[in-house]
Amino acid sequence: MQAKVNTFCISQRRPLWLTLRFIKYTYTQSVFFSPANNLKGSSALIVIYENGLTSKKMQYIASQSIHPATVFLNQNEITKRHCKIRWFNQTSEIKRCGHGTLAAANFLIKHFGYCPKAFISMSHERFTIKEKKQRAQLLLKSIEPQKSKLAKDELQNVFSLAIKAAYSTGDKNGYTVVLFNKEFDEEFDKEFDKELEKKSDEKQDLKSLHFDFKALSKAHKNAVIALNIQNIDKKSAIAHFRYFAPQFGVNEDSATGSALSVIAPLLFRLYGLNKAKLIQQSNNGALLNYEFNNAKVLIY
Repeated sequence: MQAKVNTFCISQRRPLWLTLRFIKYTYTQSVFFSPANNLKGSSALIVIYENGLTSKKMQYIASQSIHPATVFLNQNEITKRHCKIRWFNQTSEIKRCGHGTLAAANFLIKHFGYCPKAFISMSHERFTIKEKKQRAQLLLKSIEPQKSKLAKDELQNVFSLAIKAAYSTGDKNGYTVVLFNKEFDEEFDKEFDKELEKKSDEKQDLKSLHFDFKALSKAHKNAVIALNIQNIDKKSAIAHFRYFAPQFGVNEDSATGSALSVIAPLLFRLYGLNKAKLIQQSNNGALLNYEFNNAKVLIY
């Protein structure tokens, strides 16, 4: 099935960049939404182009978009086993973008009937795609964060709730997870009074979390994931999170698939969970499910 150019994806008027001879198809695609839970998820603008579209033009197109991410795919590569992918927000190129990758994969499956087995980023990271019932699933290598007292101290005054612990990845990947729940002792038996834990954290809803974007940019170099565990029962595990990256041009992201590559191994290490339902408590809200096995995270 051939995709149609969507001329209403940016504004009601036809944007000038759509007249560029390099542009073949554009389309908007949403992911991580859940009407049943009133969660809108996030959208991406997918742009398929011919050879000749420069990075400068890509950034210009993304700057005109209303979507959190604009995804660029070369028409000559989308039929291959591996396809290069680039993502931009309104101000800069994005290093990793899970929601944009899933959006691109679902677009190709829906309108062309095929999808590459993997997308390759500019940093040569592999974003593997699996199909289930004509829907894309994203497989990422996990990134193990390490406990960081320095990160906790740097961020303590940025947020309105008390941080119980912070875990950071290396500079290359740039994530810090801050926990607002009472932290588990990693060498403890992991059996604890659930009712007591619930009472101690019941007021810590991340929707009411206040923060200072300017202070965050100055205090810390990583993107920050605020995480609050709601239920650690393996059959119905659920956690809430929010994602802040003013250092990379995004004050708060609405739905962040790449964050699960850090959240999943941490939840496994602390709580023994290899799958859970994650609700991103952004303004739009998002529902993300995952499975963690053999240092890989399957996101859907």
